[in-house]
Amino acid sequence: MIRRAAAALIGALALGAAPAWAVPLVYDGLPAAEAQAEAAKGTGLPADQLEPVALDQLLQRPAGATGGATLRHCAGAPTTGAAVRAHLQRADVALRAGDSVAAADHLDLGLTALGCLGERVEPPVAARLFLLRGALAAARGAPEVAQAELRTALSFAPSLAWDSALPGDGALLEAERAAHFACAAPPSCPSGAPLRVAPAARSAGPWLDGRALPAGELAAPAPPGLHLLQVASTAGLRSAWLTLSGPATVALPGAYRRPITPQGPSAGAPPQAQMDDLRALLGATLPGAGAAYLLAGGGLWLVGLDPAAPAAEALTTLRAPPAPAPADEKKRR
Repeated sequence: MIRRAAAALIGALALGAAPAWAVPLVYDGLPAAEAQAEAAKGTGLPADQLEPVALDQLLQRPAGATGGATLRHCAGAPTTGAAVRAHLQRADVALRAGDSVAAADHLDLGLTALGCLGERVEPPVAARLFLLRGALAAARGAPEVAQAELRTALSFAPSLAWDSALPGDGALLEAERAAHFACAAPPSCPSGAPLRVAPAARSAGPWLDGRALPAGELAAPAPPGLHLLQVASTAGLRSAWLTLSGPATVALPGAYRRPITPQGPSAGAPPQAQMDDLRALLGATLPGAGAAYLLAGGGLWLVGLDPAAPAAEALTTLRAPPAPAPADEKKRR
C-alpha cells in the first residue's frame, strides 16, 4: 500500500505547477509534531519531508482559485460605492473636456476603488467605468486592450449601450456582445468557461460582477477576462479581481464545515461533489503543491491536486478512519 502511495505521490508531484521537496501535510485534531510523526509512519516518508499545515489555518485563508483562474485580493482598506462613483464622474467630465490623460487617471483610481469595495457593486457604475476605459484604449490604437475592457463592461451589464459622446462608433462593443453575450443559453456559448464555487453547500454568495453564483454543484459560464468577485466574510464583504482563462473553481475556505475528510462507504470513494470540494480547498490554499497528505478523523489520505486529473485517480487511502459506532452504542456512551 505504501509503495503504491509513493508512486501516486511521485505522479501527483510531476503534475503539479511547482513541486517542493517537502510535501504538505494537512492535519486536524492533533499537535503538529504528533501529526508529522504519525504521517511519517503511515507514508514511509522521513518526517522532515512532510510540512505540517493545520486545517484551521487553511479554513481562515481568503478565497482562492484553481484551474484557469487567478485571484488578486485588495491590498488596501475597503472602499465605498460613493468613491467609485466620484472617480467615474471626474473621468466623465475630463473626457468631455477633451482631457484624455486626466480621464485615464480618474478611471485608474476608480478601478482600484472598485477592486476594494466593501459593499455590493453597482453593476451600471462598474459597466460605465469599463466602457470609458475601452473607449480610451480604442482611441489610442489599442484594440485588443479595448476589447478586454469592453468585455468586462458587458459582464456587469450585458445590455450596455454605446455612448455617442465617446470616441469611436461602438463597433468593438457590439463585436464583444455578439461573441460572448448574445446566446440564449449561456452554457452553450463556446467562449464561456464554466466557473464552479466550492463548497457546494454555502449560505450566501459569492457574487460575480454583481450577480450571485449558483449554489450546489452547478457551474456558471463566464467569458474569459477580468471579473469582480465579492465574498461575504466575518469581517464584511470583500472584493477581489478574478482573471478567468478557462474552466476554474473558486474555493471559499470560510464557507467549509467539518468534516472535510472523505465520508463515503469505504472512506476511500467519497461522493464526487465532496471530492471536488476537498481538492478545491487544498489546491486553492496550497498553491504550487502537486499533492498533499491529509490526516484527520483517524484516517490518512494522499490527495492529488492537479485539477485536470480525473477525480477517481486523485485520492489514495493509506489508512481508513475507524468505522462510526452503532447508534445503540452511542446511546450507551
